[in-house]
Amino acid sequence: MKRRFLALILALGLLLPGCTGGKAEQVFYNSDNCGYFCSDRYVLITGLFSSELVDQQTGARRPFPLDAGGNAICSAPALFQRGQEVYYLKARQQTSSDGDNILASIEELVAVDTRTLAERVIYRFSWERDWFFGMLDLPPKDSGMNIVYNFFLHGGYFYFISNDGLCRMSLLTGQYELYIKDMGRQYAYDGQNLYYTDDYNRLVIHNLATGGSRTVEEVVASSFRYTPHGLYYFNTQSGNTLWRYDPATGKTEKISDLTGTGLDFDEDSLYLHTGDGFLVRLDRSGRELARAEISGSLMTPYQGDFLYQMEETLDEDGNWISLLYQIRKSDLTKTLMR
Repeated sequence: MKRRFLALILALGLLLPGCTGGKAEQVFYNSDNCGYFCSDRYVLITGLFSSELVDQQTGARRPFPLDAGGNAICSAPALFQRGQEVYYLKARQQTSSDGDNILASIEELVAVDTRTLAERVIYRFSWERDWFFGMLDLPPKDSGMNIVYNFFLHGGYFYFISNDGLCRMSLLTGQYELYIKDMGRQYAYDGQNLYYTDDYNRLVIHNLATGGSRTVEEVVASSFRYTPHGLYYFNTQSGNTLWRYDPATGKTEKISDLTGTGLDFDEDSLYLHTGDGFLVRLDRSGRELARAEISGSLMTPYQGDFLYQMEETLDEDGNWISLLYQIRKSDLTKTLMR
């Protein structure tokens, strides 16, 4: 038991900033845009009813998770990517030998190596079996883990948005607490700080290590997107036009007179969703590069030549099917992938 405990503590250390001996990789998590991951080769896109892994080199597509038993699903349409690893929630059923009876439903927090697709389980629990696999083999807590809209990991904690707000659970003990009430907020996370807006739409920057917060009075946003080049936001004090805030210097600047309902980004460009159903590609200074009539949520790989969009619809027999589209970044041409 002592050896296993030490091994599990080492596993937890892989989740803690600075515990790997190297420089902590920067994270750009946005709670309203975390339904995919992208590596040099693969793009994983999650929908409400299915998830697909796309090989960018060959165009081949296959269902995800890559589960030998064939009964695993992504239990939440959310992912968290940090460096070369992506984390997701996997649900599967344990059945009797004849397959007729469900013995237990098992939920797992899984880390996937985006280069090899190898998986390791971080956390596992089952309400029917009444056991908890974390670091200490403790019984399960009443944590509300059955409702997770999206999540991120920091310092040995699993932070997730549930019906009550932003919650966190220790991956060591299973201890659960409501961290910030009000699930309607948008959150961003940079590996150290949490960003969200208060009841007056002012930006709040909260340090997860110290628990300290500060309010940025100059940033009053209807929505925002945290990126490697600063925090872009729709300024409610300027007609919801697009602005940028630099957390390092505290400076704000107007980027574009365009208004929008959402914003995506990659290493070179911004992709603004207008209220009348258009997608506009801008450079980081706000200059318009392309425009097309495209609405709905997008998967925006940080690198590469394409955006992705999944549409789920009913076929003639009443079955849900997923249509996956590829959108060329340069001119926003949209093509159905076969």
